[in-house]
Amino acid sequence: MKKLYFLFIALALSLTSMGQAINDVGKISLSVVMPENVEGLEISQLSKLETKISQLVSVSGLASSGYDNNFIIYPKFAIYESYVGEGGMQNISVVTADLSLFIKQVENNLLFSAISKPLKGSGSTKVLAISNAISKITINDIDFKTFIETGKFKIIAYYEAKCVDIIKKSDSYVKMQQYEQALGLLMSVPEEVSSCYNQIQDKAIEAYKAYQTQKCSELIQKANTSLAGNDYMGALNILSEIDPSATCFTEAQTIAKLAENKCNAEEKKRWDFQMKQYDDAISLERQRIEAIKEIAVSYYKSQRRIVNYNYIVK
Repeated sequence: MKKLYFLFIALALSLTSMGQAINDVGKISLSVVMPENVEGLEISQLSKLETKISQLVSVSGLASSGYDNNFIIYPKFAIYESYVGEGGMQNISVVTADLSLFIKQVENNLLFSAISKPLKGSGSTKVLAISNAISKITINDIDFKTFIETGKFKIIAYYEAKCVDIIKKSDSYVKMQQYEQALGLLMSVPEEVSSCYNQIQDKAIEAYKAYQTQKCSELIQKANTSLAGNDYMGALNILSEIDPSATCFTEAQTIAKLAENKCNAEEKKRWDFQMKQYDDAISLERQRIEAIKEIAVSYYKSQRRIVNYNYIVK
């Protein structure tokens, strides 16, 4: 089965460049969207508030930076009372504020969950009092936990209701040979949507195989160019991207054999070591899923949606 293993090597190594974004695929994610400015707040305080919101999301087990930016969480922060009180050797500034958080779906502008919490802070200046109020946001607060869980439940319900539509839309993308769009759409469905996720995985594998067949001639040409330039390891790395289900896989094996025979002893040793490392550790199906996730993330990065705070809160 050695002939199959070169598929794994460069693919597995290239996945590390995507890092956290790849790990977020299949998770429910809430992208934190912040206003550019809030009356009464300094930039550093807005940054501190953003960090607190990200922590609220993360402690609930969700990703705080969605790769497709379809579901967001955003705040409203209002200071509605401020006064200076006498406090021993110096006066103390006291502020009372209100923090509201909202979970919304961008595409249809649907509100999924909301919460409002009062905050109070004090300090030698009003600025320090506001910072103190923000620091009192407790990320383990049961109310915040319920707020996030409500949003999560409604997001799962949304995908359950849309499962058939998502699959039909992905099929239409595949028919138009828009494979990246199909895979991006399918991979937007979270693993928690148990009634739909297995179908999504099957459809993703199906679309990926069609995508591989489309990419065949391009990869073969690139590998031959590397081979002609005596870049034998480069040719092997290109060929490693070809899935065994692709129509050009047999041709890829033939070219790979030529490249292996031309490698010097050190390159051959490194190549053989890499193959042994992935021999038992990684299954073909798992590698396909990881490759699909990488394609999905790359697609959404190329189509990056900028969410305007002022538009969202209207």
